[in-house]
Amino acid sequence: MPQLPLFVFGTLRRGECNHGYLAGAYDRVLSAKLLSFVRVAPLMIARKADSAVDGELFFLTSATYEATLSGCDRLEELPTGGLLGHEYRRIAVRVQTDFGEVIAWAYACPAAESDTDLQSLIAGEQQRIEHS
Repeated sequence: MPQLPLFVFGTLRRGECNHGYLAGAYDRVLSAKLLSFVRVAPLMIARKADSAVDGELFFLTSATYEATLSGCDRLEELPTGGLLGHEYRRIAVRVQTDFGEVIAWAYACPAAESDTDLQSLIAGEQQRIEHS
């Protein structure tokens, strides 16, 4: 299972109140844009054509990847061993950076799904979580 970077757009961004969950746990960060999504609440995104959400793309360090992602999952109230919570779902998305397209994790509304061709990443992540 590849260690995908994490796209954030709200309180996990640098300078925001929950950035401590990521502080010191990444090698680099890039400005990024998530196309075909829109903010539907202050801290929520959902799919919508012809829209975009600006955010940051964090490349988490290998040494702390699992712990950092698990901490973010807990923050977003995903159940242990799952990718779908009451308020959020972690999905695989394509984000645009100045260096091209990158596949990353993002927290979206529960109804949002990963792109069809990224579903195998979700299945692999679910297996990894269940066996960790």
